[in-house]
Amino acid sequence: MISFPRSALFSTLFFGFTCGSALADFEKGVAAYQAGNLPAAYKEFRESADGGHADSQCNVAIMLEQGIGVEKNEAQAMEWYGKSALQGNMTARFNLGVMYENGRGTAVNFTKANEWYRKAAVQGDTMAIGNLGMLYLRGDGVKVNKVAALALLLLSVTLDPSPDNFAKRNITATRGLTPDLIKQAQALSDELGGAKNLLVPLDAYLAKVEKP
Repeated sequence: MISFPRSALFSTLFFGFTCGSALADFEKGVAAYQAGNLPAAYKEFRESADGGHADSQCNVAIMLEQGIGVEKNEAQAMEWYGKSALQGNMTARFNLGVMYENGRGTAVNFTKANEWYRKAAVQGDTMAIGNLGMLYLRGDGVKVNKVAALALLLLSVTLDPSPDNFAKRNITATRGLTPDLIKQAQALSDELGGAKNLLVPLDAYLAKVEKP
């Protein structure tokens, strides 16, 4: 059950506190990408990224990670994902979690993966919610907790039932799901889904069950 970074480039405008030239370079990058001129797109996105444009920084990271219009370099991709993620870019935060989880461009670090999945999950990234659930299912960087894991996977499926979301198949592949466990997980999932910040009820539940 390996997680893959989201690879679609940003093609919408980012309304942040960036200078006009950075935004202009971003728009040129979008135009070049749509025209199929990938090296030119990378050049424009890179200039915009250097100007502090968060979406461009994420695009540069994706292109470096996948080798799109530029030589593949996962270590550099990590750097640009990090810059974008620190500005609050949800996709960069999710992809950074995946890179840490799978040891791509960096050493495997489940604690960091958990950290970035949590940040993306709070922003509503359904795949981050599912991947966070998988960390609890496997006990990667956290204590194994099948109720929390299943609750997160169920919420991910509820919010995004598309085939691109692997949460449903991960639920199907999970062994040892008893009726009582499923009932508890569904109740927690409903609570997470109704919260303004899903981490609040999640952390409260974990604190309660992990209490010495």
